[in-house]
Amino acid sequence: MRQHKKKLLNKNSIPFLLLAVIHLIMFLILSKRSKQKGTWILLLSNIGFAYLFEYPTLNLFNGYRYKPSIMKKRVFDSILGGIFSQGFYVPITATILTLLNKNFKWKISFSILYYCIEKLFLRINIYKLNWWKPIYTLVLLNGYFYISDWFHKALATPKRWAMGIAHFMAIEVVWITIMYISAVKGYIRFGRGYFHTWTQHFKIVPLYSLILSLIATYTSSKTELFCKILLPLSQILIDLTLIKLKIFKVKIKSFFFTSSRYLLMPFISKFLYKTIYKK
Repeated sequence: MRQHKKKLLNKNSIPFLLLAVIHLIMFLILSKRSKQKGTWILLLSNIGFAYLFEYPTLNLFNGYRYKPSIMKKRVFDSILGGIFSQGFYVPITATILTLLNKNFKWKISFSILYYCIEKLFLRINIYKLNWWKPIYTLVLLNGYFYISDWFHKALATPKRWAMGIAHFMAIEVVWITIMYISAVKGYIRFGRGYFHTWTQHFKIVPLYSLILSLIATYTSSKTELFCKILLPLSQILIDLTLIKLKIFKVKIKSFFFTSSRYLLMPFISKFLYKTIYKK
C-alpha cells in the first residue's frame, strides 16, 4: 500500500522542519559567499559519513527513534527524522565549521548545542531513546567535526583516495534518497519470508545501496564499453537474483519507474565523477 503523509505542520513536525530550514538557509548563505571550490562535494561527503553512522545505530540496532509525525507509518517517520538529522542538521553544521576554519571552541559549542536540542526533543516527546545516550552525541559529534576538517584538507590537496571516497559518498547519498522515495511510494520492498516488513526493508536496503554505489564508483572512472554497461547489468542481475530469492519485491505497475534507475544511476555517477575530478 502506498505510504501517505500526515498533515505537514503539527506540533511534532514543526521543530524538525524549523531546524531544517535554519540549517538550509545557513548553508545557502555560506555557499553563495564562499570562494572555496568543492563546497557541495564536502557537504555530500559529510552526509555520506553521517548516513554510514546512522545505518547501524538506527536501522540495525534501533538505538533511538525520531517522531516528526509526518509519515503515517512509524518506521518511515523515524527514517525521515534520521534524514533531517543526518542529511541536514549535522552535515551542514560540520561543513560550515570546516569551511570557516572554526577552532575547537566552536566545535565543542555546537556539540553542546546539539546535546541540548536532543534533550529538548526528548522532553517534548518527539524523540525516543532505546540504548543510545545523549552523552554519545556530545562526544561523537565533536569527533565528526574533526573528521570533516581532515577530509576537507585531503580533498584540497588533492588526494586521489579522498576524491574516490567523496565520489562514493555522493553516489551513496543520491542512491539512498532514490531508494527511500521508491519505498515511500510503495514501488519496492526488501525483506525475508512471505511478508516483508518495513523494518526488514530498512535493514537490507542500505547494504543494497552501498554495494551498487561501490560498483558505480568503480565503473564511472572507466571508459571501456564493458565498464559502461557493468553498472546497469549488475543492477539487473542483483535485482533478478533477489526477486528469485524472494528478498526483493517490485510492483509491476511501477516497473518503468523502478527500471529507469538502471540508466539514471550510470548518468548520475558519471556526472559526479567529472565534477569531483575536474581540474
